[in-house]
Amino acid sequence: MAIGQCFCQLMVCQMLEAGQILTARQQTKPESRYQLQERLGQDASRQTWLAIDLDSQERVIVKLLALNPEMQWDEGKLFEREAQVLQHLEHPRIPRYRNYFVLDRQTESRFSWFVLVESYIPGDSLQQLLDRSKRFSEAEVEKIAVEVLSILAYLHELDPPLVHRDLRGCLKSFERSNFMPVASP
Repeated sequence: MAIGQCFCQLMVCQMLEAGQILTARQQTKPESRYQLQERLGQDASRQTWLAIDLDSQERVIVKLLALNPEMQWDEGKLFEREAQVLQHLEHPRIPRYRNYFVLDRQTESRFSWFVLVESYIPGDSLQQLLDRSKRFSEAEVEKIAVEVLSILAYLHELDPPLVHRDLRGCLKSFERSNFMPVASP
């Protein structure tokens, strides 16, 4: 890991914490506020949080990308493209777009942030289930495969077709009752 990435990761960890409120100030929309609840994932320049939309009191997923000097140009473009594409998708297994904005530099950080807010789909990740030694029957594996293929078929039938480069997103979250996969952070 590069020194810049270590520094960025340190800055990310210091800036965002549970209970913090992120405010989206946009010219075309009323102000939106999201209270961070639980960090779901993190790497050198990104964080994913479970949060509460303070207007609707609904749980949401907040994805953040630090806008720092070490960030690769294509990383920012991919994040922005994810927000643009998500706005047009309507599938029960894909989180719905809620908001996208730039969070201005906070006093605790030297960086601004791209922020993407999506609907929250409850459930356990496939990895969490496997870590708890969950064994899937042949019927459950078939059901999972059919669900993942239905998501991919939906994406490929769009005009223009959307190619999903990483299937882990399709395998992230399972409904607790019947292990049906749904997309999530």
